Amino acid sequence: MTVQKFQVMQMGSQQDGEPTMHYQTTQSGVSSHKIVDGKQTSTTSGVTSVKTTSKEAGVMIGGVSIHPDEAEAFLKEIEDDQHKEEADQQKAEEEQTEMESKGFDEHIVLTLEDLDQGSVANAVNQFTNGELTDENIAKAVSSLGFGDQESALEVGGNILSSLSDSFADIAEQEGFESTTGWDAMLQWNKVEAGKALHDWINTRGQDDTRLREAMREAWNAYGKASNAQRVEVMKEDGYEVRKTQGGGIAIKGNEFDDWTTWREVRESFKKI
Repeated sequence: MTVQKFQVMQMGSQQDGEPTMHYQTTQSGVSSHKIVDGKQTSTTSGVTSVKTTSKEAGVMIGGVSIHPDEAEAFLKEIEDDQHKEEADQQKAEEEQTEMESKGFDEHIVLTLEDLDQGSVANAVNQFTNGELTDENIAKAVSSLGFGDQESALEVGGNILSSLSDSFADIAEQEGFESTTGWDAMLQWNKVEAGKALHDWINTRGQDDTRLREAMREAWNAYGKASNAQRVEVMKEDGYEVRKTQGGGIAIKGNEFDDWTTWREVRESFKKI
């Protein structure tokens, strides 16, 4: 079936009587039109369209055709699977962290237990404030009863070295080098850094949750565009650096072919 429409587009002068009318015609071809079981199909000017209210029509979800009566249950199943996958991933990360939190060496634990705990706490404060000199290290272990400062310093140095190695392992797992991680924590919040270190040592390395959280907060603060020193160091190391909308930084260059946010940089550096 063809439908034609006529519309007056222009009229001539009426001076000589009846005006001359100019028509324009439009034509649309409806080659077929049918309704079967609630499905309406029509072809107009070569274009076919289909509408349906039939419950038998499939609902496409993720490229899969689902019966309408089953669509809601199917979507719920997908959501449940996603939640389960996220929960499993979180559990796996927690278990991985727990496995790596083995605590300090038994020898160091025994030595710390024998030390005066007030001296240990004072040594941690001195370390946080950059005041842990050789003399203060020897004083921290003086409760063990050493006859000379040299022996006390050797034992204190061994404890400090072991703690530093354990700290370095955690720092690498969180994306930091040991020294950089500690400097970032102090720059972020010296008080919280000290508390995190206290908690970690007081539990003999068994609970490093607060220490890890402090490192993560320090990492985010370390990568702020306002941290001019960090930005300058990154540029000197051959990176392009630009400010993100949220006030952080993104870098490009060396191992990063594309612009990479500071949070994504941490993920690539983590040893976990």
